[in-house]
Amino acid sequence: MNEPHNPTRKSLIIWISLIAFVLNFIWENLHAGLYEEYNYFMKSIYFLGCTIGDVVLKFIIYGLVAVALKDRCWIRNFNFKTIVTVLLIAGMFAFVAEWVAIELNFWSYNEKMPIVPVLEVGLSPFLAIVVNPILSFIITHKIISTRDTR
Repeated sequence: MNEPHNPTRKSLIIWISLIAFVLNFIWENLHAGLYEEYNYFMKSIYFLGCTIGDVVLKFIIYGLVAVALKDRCWIRNFNFKTIVTVLLIAGMFAFVAEWVAIELNFWSYNEKMPIVPVLEVGLSPFLAIVVNPILSFIITHKIISTRDTR
């Protein structure tokens, strides 16, 4: 007999992708003026690449949280422990990713970018990697939970 179709896993991937894409595209547009390289080209092409990269980061964070919690479907049981785990993993990931990007001269900040004390990375990109996954996962959790109760 064939294994029953499981739309939940597919819909989980689709919802996280869509929500993360929208949230990150908005964020990229809102904080673009905090970078030295901001110009029309960056606005039209660079945002798309950064947004897609940010969506990939959400899945990396999702996977790391799954490993930490030993639960591939942790989003179904979204609770305080989950939020703290996501925040810790996303925070570490945000620091490393932004520090590497700055060290490798992928981009540079202008004088308007607030800097996180001690970490010496931009506040806006740091928050993008920490806040957007939480929002993406919470919204996805709500959608998946609502669909599962039908």
